[in-house]
Amino acid sequence: MVRGLKPFYRLCVSSGWESFRFFTFMSKSPYNPEIHHRRSIRLKGHDYAGGGLYFITICAHREFIATMHGNPFFGATCISPIQEIIKAEWKKTAELRPYVRLGEMVVMPDHFHALIALKGGHAPLGDVVGAFKAAVSREIHRRGDMHVARTVRIWHRNYYEMIVRSADAEKKIADYIRMNPWRCVQQFGNGLRGMGNPALWNLDKLGVLCSRNAPRPRSIKNAGVYLGGFHSSMEKEIFAKLLELKKPVIWCPAWGLEKAALMPGVSEALEANRMLILEMKNREGNLVAAEQRNRFVIESADELWLPHITRGGMLDRLLAERKPA
Repeated sequence: MVRGLKPFYRLCVSSGWESFRFFTFMSKSPYNPEIHHRRSIRLKGHDYAGGGLYFITICAHREFIATMHGNPFFGATCISPIQEIIKAEWKKTAELRPYVRLGEMVVMPDHFHALIALKGGHAPLGDVVGAFKAAVSREIHRRGDMHVARTVRIWHRNYYEMIVRSADAEKKIADYIRMNPWRCVQQFGNGLRGMGNPALWNLDKLGVLCSRNAPRPRSIKNAGVYLGGFHSSMEKEIFAKLLELKKPVIWCPAWGLEKAALMPGVSEALEANRMLILEMKNREGNLVAAEQRNRFVIESADELWLPHITRGGMLDRLLAERKPA
């Protein structure tokens, strides 16, 4: 364990290879050079230029975290330019180095996970990771629209790695990486908290709104992702059908994230990365909160699907108030 660091998570997998732990590079305690000294966290005796498969974790530096108000890699629109830079530079890592094979990866709010395989006889893992970190830092500092000073360090100086010794271990780690986003509660600004796959926000969103006592629609309209509060009786039926059909959904429920994640079919959708739950600032189960959620759907959707609107009702009024595109 590295001194002065508080545990972030622990993952232990039993498959004939060692259990492993990771810790963040962040600590709320003040920096003390007497205890926060640097020491090697690489496995003694291992040839990192001899090839192999590795699970790596790289953490954002506390300077960058402070600059980005505690949420360095995620933005209010769920997919930030910084995430795109990280993904693009990681892809280039293999494009520029034919001896590198990339596996599963994920960008989390303040750290990065990836599987990476190297052929022997080429650059060691540390050089490859160092080049990636440097490329990301250069691009972030180059982009003037991000307002990140050149003196701000993007990454912590080190990284964590685990040697993956079996195909079974690789599969378990890949599953862990793939499922990581939905476990993380994220802050999206304006009082919004989210759980699930934030990448869904970048798809074309079909807003689903349907008044009470509506007749059942004959079919469900095709969409990249379905967005809605799914409050009325018919909206609830549509929501259940979307889960049954394994369609991607952005759900704005009338209650908190923790309760929503326990609803039938929702945890399965979260684990499959086809669900993003957005908890609204107002979680009261009243008409004011319902109107706010419906307005959010109307304003956020790329297109609306309106199976039935009761004349003179809330939805009819909100749609009439909508500014023309």
